[in-house]
Amino acid sequence: MDRKQLKAEAVTPAAANIDALRAEITRLNKIVRALMNRAERSTEIQGADFSLFETAVMLEERVRNRTRELEAMLRENERIRRHLVNSEAKFSAMFRLTPEPMALTRLSDGVILDVNGSYAEFLGYQPEEIVGRSTRPEDLGIWLEAEHRRQWAKRIESDGEVLGYEAPLRRKDGSIGTALLSGKAVDIGDEKCVIVNFHDVTEQKQHAEHLEQIAQHDSLTGLPNRLLLSDRLRQAVVRSEREATRVAVCYLDLDGFKAINDELGHQAGDQVLMDVATRLSTTVRGGDTVARLGGDEFVILLSDLASDEECHLVLERMLQACSASHVLGDKTASGISASIGVTVFPSDKADPDTLIRHADHAMYVAKQTGKNRYQMFDTRLEQRIAARQQTLQQLAGALKAGQFQLHYQPKVDCRRGLIVGAEALLRWHHPILGQLSPAEFIPLIENTELALDVGAWVIREALDQIMRWRKDGLTLPISVNAFIRQLVHPDFAKSLSAALAKHPDCGPNCLQIEIVETAALNELEVLRAVIEECRELGVEFSLDDFGTGYSTLAHLRHLPASEIKVDQSFVGNMLASKQDMAIVEAVIGLAEAFDRAIVAEGAETPAHINHLLKLGCDVIQGYGLARPMTAEVFLRWTTEFHSDPAWFEPGAKNDVA
Repeated sequence: MDRKQLKAEAVTPAAANIDALRAEITRLNKIVRALMNRAERSTEIQGADFSLFETAVMLEERVRNRTRELEAMLRENERIRRHLVNSEAKFSAMFRLTPEPMALTRLSDGVILDVNGSYAEFLGYQPEEIVGRSTRPEDLGIWLEAEHRRQWAKRIESDGEVLGYEAPLRRKDGSIGTALLSGKAVDIGDEKCVIVNFHDVTEQKQHAEHLEQIAQHDSLTGLPNRLLLSDRLRQAVVRSEREATRVAVCYLDLDGFKAINDELGHQAGDQVLMDVATRLSTTVRGGDTVARLGGDEFVILLSDLASDEECHLVLERMLQACSASHVLGDKTASGISASIGVTVFPSDKADPDTLIRHADHAMYVAKQTGKNRYQMFDTRLEQRIAARQQTLQQLAGALKAGQFQLHYQPKVDCRRGLIVGAEALLRWHHPILGQLSPAEFIPLIENTELALDVGAWVIREALDQIMRWRKDGLTLPISVNAFIRQLVHPDFAKSLSAALAKHPDCGPNCLQIEIVETAALNELEVLRAVIEECRELGVEFSLDDFGTGYSTLAHLRHLPASEIKVDQSFVGNMLASKQDMAIVEAVIGLAEAFDRAIVAEGAETPAHINHLLKLGCDVIQGYGLARPMTAEVFLRWTTEFHSDPAWFEPGAKNDVA
């Protein structure tokens, strides 16, 4: 081996692995020892020639330096190995013991390479059941939807990690949990993997959904409430514009519901509301929305309508569903129907909130024109509503300006020929239109706040008139017509007591209040209490238009009115209709059976009076006696009044007076 070869071998890098390093050190040491031995022998032979010896010394130094370098490399490699072992042990312990579910999966196919106990426990598996299997829907099916996993893998590939990815995960038993997943891409050998951990948010998700349910749904029926309705209506309008379809907004209010609530209690009323909610939900089509706004008011969205006819068919089904009777335990509730107002977008190009308001306006018209029907909204209806609002403003001004006046129609005991009372009837002296009858403005007032002010004025004016007539020598009780809204006001009895206190000279039983039977349907229990309070003040009640309600006998039982008045439509037609004659006779019989006073109104001829007397009704009111008059004319009329012999003739003529 020559010098060059020795040098080359001395500086040739050793293999990188530890065993190779150790072998390299051993080999170099052998070379150095061989060279040193050879140098010593050469020195003995050559004497002063130290070149070979110098070379050996130089190589020895290089070998020692290289040996130190290799030993340092060995120590560093050992340190790194121990660090890796410790790190792996720590990671393994953390992976196994952490309460957070963790897994190592292959990115390409979702195969699970390793899991900790929390991961397996969340999914309901043992670790050995899922390691080696894929999370894909077609295998374990942990990913509920393939699209969720595809989006997850795409983000891992593009970003290297994902934080807080919410996804539903399927457990072994088929139940669905919700998790917030985080993942980081790692390379293991030649494979791209993902370290996954997630936070179980199933309970939080369920709680949030529960809160959302409460915020967006009616607590009694489970139907969408106004908040969710508004959102769905906005979406429906956008879809209608995009797809050129129609959306019908239907505002539904139950007729006769309050009577059920009052007679059978709130529990029965709630059951009726739940029944109606169920019926409406099964009546509409799949994509429609039934919402409850509160009380007995519902709004139904009919989306994606192809024609008006399709809308009308659904509306008819809704009316039928609402009018069917309700079984409430051992009782059956009937008499409930629905009034529905409808507006259709885009014929009505209003915004969502205005669409609901327009449907509400149309519902009011449906209720005012017969109930148990639906009314379509149009611009003319809007004009009528605007005119109504304008008239209400005029009526409020008329009250302040003193344009209201009471006219009086006498009640006469025709058998004895005595005037026994007078009914006060409201008139409006319009500055331009002249005198307007109650039919032209009372329906506008009765369901508004103005009813409270007008009703209070009528009572005060009637009491004032009683005092004025007394001064003129006429002592008569006056009956006034009260609005139901006025009567059910919590302060009605208190305000009536105050009005009576300001008229102490009127005397007891000077005032009577008339209530319309049909208007009392929805407030039976409240009115019963009001009547009892007012009777303690010396004010009696009369049940007007009796016989037109669906449950007349129930009214007699529940409302302690001292008097009932036969509806004038029956009295007016009784001479020409056997049915109306039978109704009049039956009502008179009921009054006698329930020990109530009876008054017949609408007697237009002596023949009417003659027949009423024969049926046992003595107190009569109508044009056959006198039309409503001003207080001054009424006072004169009382001085001229006398009985008509025709009232008692067997064959009285049927002539209108």
